[in-house]
Amino acid sequence: MGALEKAIDSAMQKTQDEFPIDVFPETISRLIKNAETTVLFNPSLFAGSILSTLATAIGANSSIDNGSFTVRPILWLAIVARSGAQKTAPLGKATEPIKSLDSKMHNEYLDELTAYNSSSDKKDLSKPKFKKFILNDFTIESMVEILSFNERGILITQDELMKWVNDFNKYRGKGGDQQTYLDLWNGNIFSIDRKGGGPIRLEKPSINILGGMQPELLRNFAANRTSDGFLHRFLFVIPENMGPRKYTGNPIDKNLFSDYSKIITNILDFEGQEMSVCTTIKDIYKSWQHKKAEEVHNDDIEFAIQAKMETYIWRFALILEMAHQASNAEFKPELSPETMKKAIRLVEYFFKQALKVHDYMASKDPIDHLSVSQREFYEKLPKKFKRKEGVEIGMSLGFARISADRFLRNHPSLFKQRTEDKNLAYGEYSKKYD
Repeated sequence: MGALEKAIDSAMQKTQDEFPIDVFPETISRLIKNAETTVLFNPSLFAGSILSTLATAIGANSSIDNGSFTVRPILWLAIVARSGAQKTAPLGKATEPIKSLDSKMHNEYLDELTAYNSSSDKKDLSKPKFKKFILNDFTIESMVEILSFNERGILITQDELMKWVNDFNKYRGKGGDQQTYLDLWNGNIFSIDRKGGGPIRLEKPSINILGGMQPELLRNFAANRTSDGFLHRFLFVIPENMGPRKYTGNPIDKNLFSDYSKIITNILDFEGQEMSVCTTIKDIYKSWQHKKAEEVHNDDIEFAIQAKMETYIWRFALILEMAHQASNAEFKPELSPETMKKAIRLVEYFFKQALKVHDYMASKDPIDHLSVSQREFYEKLPKKFKRKEGVEIGMSLGFARISADRFLRNHPSLFKQRTEDKNLAYGEYSKKYD
């Protein structure tokens, strides 16, 4: 095995269950770690939200030509965690620099609108437009109109992504909102004819999506969205081992957040560039892609996931390179080999997350739908046990008494009791799965 193959294997083997935050510039990695110890942000949730914010800041202004096709940093990202796991807060904090810019542009828009409305002669004036980045509640037509005067692009944010998909075709009857988004994911030329508003043509549409979801809603989210590749276009962040959140009373370090905001501002202020790819970068990608092609060839699900990851890896490379350059306030249209290796680590992480989603949806085993701590609790229980004994085992693992008791009472799919098995004594439980 040559040096290049060893480097690729090393990058692939570093894949982990949690987001590899060290792919970011050091100041962002430090911010993520600080937020974990102060305001209790899960690192993977915060990192995923930051990745999406960086992609939005870059938007259509920069691209990368890999020799075969050109890509821009369009990411569809879903944060998956149980209700109450604090998904909204890290998403909101990560997007704060762009929200601040939206607020500034809204104030400017109001001033311009006031001046326009008070003008007695509007013949040579154009009505002001509110140029914004973040969309929450909108129609396809209004989104396309906003894109027409914010060519850099937009970010659709939703606390609950199910609301977004449930609103598909809300204003168009049997219209094809889902197909529209599929077309827009590629960032290719898009045009729409509006009733009474005239046609709009977008040369380089850039639409990023970021939102939260609860694990039990994954099946609903995927319903009728697998065969057309809609589901495979999503990147999933599914944190492992989310322990109890214990209030610290400490804020995020202001200097670290200021440094992060400066990176976003530097990107937004930059006019953009098309990055070139040297032979070394192509060889790194080729070595990774050839290896993955052999691995996934005989598995339809892995094959479908990999097809989208081969586009996402270039989008990740562009985002990471721009982030590192922005941290030094020095831009140049070159992608470094180290960044490409980091992109491999990131794409391998998301590949593993995608497999988690498919395994979760395919599994009919109720144990697979337990949280990590609940699964550990279940595995520690003996085959047969009294309720008091089960509660004590749960408490030894950190469960509150009432939580351990409720787990035993509320999971009849996991346990037998006397009503189901007369060989059991009253108050005795039997595990249905070993």
